[in-house]
Amino acid sequence: MASPRASPMLCDRSRGSRAAVLLLALVGVSSVMALDIDDLHITKKGRTYKVQITFEVAGPVDRVMAVLTDYRYPDRLNPEVTKREVISRQKRITRVRTEFNSCVFVFCKDVVLTQDVTVVAGTIEANIVPDESDFRSGYLRWLVSSSDNGGSHIDFEAVMEPDFFIPPLIGGFFVRKRLREEILATAENLETEAAREPAPVTNSN
Repeated sequence: MASPRASPMLCDRSRGSRAAVLLLALVGVSSVMALDIDDLHITKKGRTYKVQITFEVAGPVDRVMAVLTDYRYPDRLNPEVTKREVISRQKRITRVRTEFNSCVFVFCKDVVLTQDVTVVAGTIEANIVPDESDFRSGYLRWLVSSSDNGGSHIDFEAVMEPDFFIPPLIGGFFVRKRLREEILATAENLETEAAREPAPVTNSN
């Protein structure tokens, strides 16, 4: 018995569905490929996690630095950040308290991170203040320099040791996977926000 022949309308719908899926895939690839990722490593040793990423964005150094040191809009780079405030400023050190809600698989936690931030030229260093954080130790470092195409070349490194319990089944693969997703999203948001950031006003006098 011959198999029933699909109607032209059903064939058109099928082709349309495949085309829509392909289009969505291409749109997803293009949005990711707009960000030039050179290198990304996430490792875990004992209780300490280390993230290293090198990438380039289209925005110039001054705009990238302005976005990274903007504490007025907590979720500008990471939607999981619920609150950020400057606690104190002393000489070149700015103490910043950040609150965020992070979920890995079914494990969710409200986390506090307090850091002493130092900004010098194209370098941002943020050292964790353990007594005021949910972390025993760690730091974040951004190195931002001009790239050959007029954008910015960025080296980011973070080392963090949580001071709270993470279930063993989640603390390995799932945490590394979540960290990868977050740092890639942050890098992509940084490029978007740097493009929107107005050029810093310079004093002509």
